[in-house]
Amino acid sequence: MDAVERFAAEAVAYREWAARGTDTGEYASRTALLRITRLYLAALELPPAWSEELADQPDAQRVGNEEWRAVFAAAGRLPLDSYGAVFDPSVVPLEEPVVGSLSDDIADIYRDVVSGLWAFEAGRQAAAVWAWGFGFRHHWGEHATGAIRALHSWLAANAFDRLASDAEPSAAADGGA
Repeated sequence: MDAVERFAAEAVAYREWAARGTDTGEYASRTALLRITRLYLAALELPPAWSEELADQPDAQRVGNEEWRAVFAAAGRLPLDSYGAVFDPSVVPLEEPVVGSLSDDIADIYRDVVSGLWAFEAGRQAAAVWAWGFGFRHHWGEHATGAIRALHSWLAANAFDRLASDAEPSAAADGGA
């Protein structure tokens, strides 16, 4: 399996979990951290996004607002939503903190990744890689890193010890992934 196929497999798992997952509470937080981290890691291995094949192709179809809102609402099964963040942690002194939303992160990642997944599933691999890579560098990657930090912090304070000794959440709770 090459890097594009690995990313597509992680994108499918993320789509299933975000849209249809039934896990709740601590387990939903752990699964969210796993799904987002695996997606992020797979994105780091994607090939360069631009391809000459894209010159005359239409953009990938985007996930609509209704589907985005459904994923946003589904993320309400996690035990946290709001968290503190800064946009660019490399700026010193730090800029003014803002409030991030895990539900918004999950839904925005979903929109960008699933839009590319639709292109991949339609046989438009170059368009998929472009959508995934461009979005990773300029949009959903920021949402992923914010979500990873928030989830890690919450789990470290509330549940890592209990969850570390538990078995992996069931495939049904994980959205089938």
